[in-house]
Amino acid sequence: MLSLFIVPEITDGSKITIDGDEAHHAIKVMRMEIGEELQVTDGRGSWAQGSISAIDKKSFTISISERGESPRNHPELVVIQALTKSDRARETIELLVEAGVDRIIPWQSDHCIAKWKEDMLEKWQNAAIAATKQSRRYTIPVVETPITLSGIRERFTEKSLLLVLHESAQEKLSVVVSPSAISQRHIVLIIGPEGGISVDELRELSAIGGKVVRLGNPVLRSAHAGMAGLSAVQALMRHW
Repeated sequence: MLSLFIVPEITDGSKITIDGDEAHHAIKVMRMEIGEELQVTDGRGSWAQGSISAIDKKSFTISISERGESPRNHPELVVIQALTKSDRARETIELLVEAGVDRIIPWQSDHCIAKWKEDMLEKWQNAAIAATKQSRRYTIPVVETPITLSGIRERFTEKSLLLVLHESAQEKLSVVVSPSAISQRHIVLIIGPEGGISVDELRELSAIGGKVVRLGNPVLRSAHAGMAGLSAVQALMRHW
């Protein structure tokens, strides 16, 4: 599997020069050498592949042999993730990115122990970038600031399939999601905290059209439920 690096832009030329942190990692950490093959992406779907043709102290150049575009998911896969404990946050983001999420929106729900802080957006974004490279995908998921229930109502009630994952649900995810869901603009998975989604929150989410569903009998950690939900949705839609 070729290493993947993120660049600001995939140019039309036959060569791309990479500098900054990505170059430092390739040269100083990975000890890459002239002739080695790798891939680069702009994080927006464009990618290129080539071999290293020159290495300087703080940059290196690749000669491009192949390039392309990665199609975006339709519908967009959105996870509204209740804040997890600080030691679980990075794991949560990594699993969501590996499972193919397009947009991650934090949620300060009633039973969250963790509290959103100003520096958390950058931490979540950095975790998403690292997971994008590790999982060899060409699009970096969008990470937003926290959303409220009213914000969910305003953004995701039209052309959206709103799925609320909860252990109390009587309906299975597989009953609600089918290949026809591809006609939606968004498929939104709402993941509660370790303490669960409150009764009031469930009532309000149901009132705005949310489908309360369950994945199965085992109760998953908040950090793991999003990945399981995304995997199930994509299989049911026959993306996988």
